[in-house]
Amino acid sequence: MSKKIHSQDSVSKHYCSSPFISTRQTAWDKISPCAFGPIEVQVDANMPQSERWHHPELNALREKFSAGLRPKECKRCWDEEDAGAQSLRLRTNAQYGTDHPNWKQGPKELVIKTTNVCNLACRTCGGWDTSLYWTEGAHYAETYGAKDNDFIQVRDKVYHNSDSYQLSDLVNVEKISFFGGEPLLDKKHAVLLEKIIAADRAKETTLFYSTNGQQPGKHYEKLWSKFKRVEIFFSIDGIEEQFEYLRWPGDWNKTVKNIDWFLDLPNRYPDVDWYFQGTQCVSLINIADYQKTANWLRSKLNTVHFNIVDHPNHYRMTNLPDFLKTKIIDTIEDTDIRNYLTLETANLDELEHMIVWTKRQDIFRNQDYATAFPNTYELLKPYWNMVNNLHEKSTN
Repeated sequence: MSKKIHSQDSVSKHYCSSPFISTRQTAWDKISPCAFGPIEVQVDANMPQSERWHHPELNALREKFSAGLRPKECKRCWDEEDAGAQSLRLRTNAQYGTDHPNWKQGPKELVIKTTNVCNLACRTCGGWDTSLYWTEGAHYAETYGAKDNDFIQVRDKVYHNSDSYQLSDLVNVEKISFFGGEPLLDKKHAVLLEKIIAADRAKETTLFYSTNGQQPGKHYEKLWSKFKRVEIFFSIDGIEEQFEYLRWPGDWNKTVKNIDWFLDLPNRYPDVDWYFQGTQCVSLINIADYQKTANWLRSKLNTVHFNIVDHPNHYRMTNLPDFLKTKIIDTIEDTDIRNYLTLETANLDELEHMIVWTKRQDIFRNQDYATAFPNTYELLKPYWNMVNNLHEKSTN
């Protein structure tokens, strides 16, 4: 590399530790510097982990941060920070600091999208994240001519190759974060946990899971008991009917039962440092109704992390017409959401796109948006009633 990457004396206010301490790997062999995937690089399945860590495109992003730049690829974090939220960049800097002179030795955190297999087809996900969407996506293509839609990105069902890690790849690892699909459906990831245990690194390693709460972790609890810390984040975008609407075909009662199973783990394995948190996606679809769920999560799990949806674009809360933002702004209790809402002027084309997709999915799933989210529906009702053609518009 031609440039010296990162001197502590020159750390800028835009500096991000993620490219220097973490790497995200997907089951389809794309690598990225963080969980948000601001850049994704396709690599050969047989490329060694050490070569992935030093990939030229990852090094190029490291150089931008070392030069004090604010890379446009990282728009999601910049938007959240402009709204006063604690972005992933800020959280990572707080956790790992900004001095990483030995970064070339390998990552401290592995972020792994273990699989695209999932038992839910959530409204704000798509075919790239859940196999359950594929049949539905094909229906939209055939019925509405929506042939180039996020939900029809069909892949083979794939799982991350945990055998690709050598013990030498794990010597600096302090944390492994598992995402999906649904990571608890990937029993193969236990191979990596066993390697960490065999390397006598478990008591120095934190595990993180982002789960939809549709199944307990009975297959893994004995392995988890060997580790220093285990963090379970439950993705709960709504409660009761709202949960089952957004996270279709989820079962709310099963979710609560499974959360209680997890919350009992500290009683069975008191030597592990357990941490549980709720994560709530907040988007245009639930912006005037999110507070009930946030309050439930705070009551059940003591805290909530807001995942402000920025993709697909039509779900961005900023697409709410500006005069309607003014109408609800004072009812929003959380400062970061209130600030994000007014970050951009509404894009009415994207608002129409959101209504089209919501109506299409309501028909396919036999659901009713107006019943599930009455407050947001009332806001959108004048626009909602104007959208009647659900067929894809011609680009000619």
